Amino acid sequence: MHRRASTWLVLAAAGCGVGAGIYWSAGPWFAVTAGLYAAAHVVLFPNPSGRGVTLTPGVAAAVALGTNGSPVMVLGAAAAALPVGLLAVHLRFGRRTLDRIFPSEQLGLAVFGGAFAAGVTVFGIEAQTDAAGLVVLLIAGLAWFGTSALFRATWSRQRRALPRRLLLSRALDDWPAYAALMSSAALFELTDEAVGAVWAALLAGLPYAFSHLSLHRVQTTRHTYRQTIEALGRIPEAGGLVAAGTAQRVADLCVATAAECGLFGRALDRVEFAALLHEIGRVVLANPAVAAGEYSARDVAGWSAAIISEARYLEPVAHVILAEQEPYRRFGQARDPGVPIASKVVRAVSAYVAAIHEGVSPVEALEVLHRGAAYQYDPDVVGALRRVLERREAIAA
Repeated sequence: MHRRASTWLVLAAAGCGVGAGIYWSAGPWFAVTAGLYAAAHVVLFPNPSGRGVTLTPGVAAAVALGTNGSPVMVLGAAAAALPVGLLAVHLRFGRRTLDRIFPSEQLGLAVFGGAFAAGVTVFGIEAQTDAAGLVVLLIAGLAWFGTSALFRATWSRQRRALPRRLLLSRALDDWPAYAALMSSAALFELTDEAVGAVWAALLAGLPYAFSHLSLHRVQTTRHTYRQTIEALGRIPEAGGLVAAGTAQRVADLCVATAAECGLFGRALDRVEFAALLHEIGRVVLANPAVAAGEYSARDVAGWSAAIISEARYLEPVAHVILAEQEPYRRFGQARDPGVPIASKVVRAVSAYVAAIHEGVSPVEALEVLHRGAAYQYDPDVVGALRRVLERREAIAA
């Protein structure tokens, strides 16, 4: 039902766009612009979150500057091209990518078109080379980016699994892609009259190409690095030292819980990596002499920290793991300020997952944490974990 309604909405928008072009006699440039909008959906510009952004922001920025923000050309042509563009996304990238693009990007474009047209009226812009035009482009571009990011965080299909602030944080990380696309479009429009369309396209293509290459490498490096960390986290599972899937389950809940506690950005990465690697010290138990002796969870945390601290980039993660076995407060203390919130999250979530693997129900496992909230587990973290589980419907609200 939802998909059927979306289809009718897209077709209605396309009909309005075509009707606007005919009514205002937009001419052949309307068809050309609509074709550019449709083609822009076929290429995804890489970005830090890995979500991918179509080239629509670049096309919209160029059209807005070239037509002084004409609503018919900026929004009407985009609406007319919408069915073809979304169909191209579905055929080339699949339904999952289509859901990430629609309707957040289209709402952002609508806000961009309205903001640019309003700015043209307020500033009285008469040529795209006016400095005021670039100011309006910047404001309208920020409005597009903010609207799209906010909508993805509010209506994303992941909102039940992850806190909205985490989804918003990830969406806001995509600003370099929007900046690169709109800057390239502005460069093209500013140099078009001076050197001609061909040379202007070549000049604008240089920063676009460098940005595309750089962001693609960043995206690939992050993906490869994360895969390596995940593979290392599965080593204790492969050796039968912990239950299969433990590392990924702990990491998934840790990221959501830490975001619920207010962490974001690199702090969330440290929590995730610490959750994936906090049991890697158990590989030491492959030595029969060590396994035959007495050891504690604190020893395992120390071994894990010692192993991963050999990589300088992971030293902050090692500190998180090393403090994981520290109680959130000791007798006579309000709380231990030396224990980072990331360590408290890993400590509570790993205890919860361990209880689940022992056959305890989610409600009972959470109750174990509540009973330990006097000294062992930070009650704020336990409360955040409860909210995450309620959102995922693992426990009743």
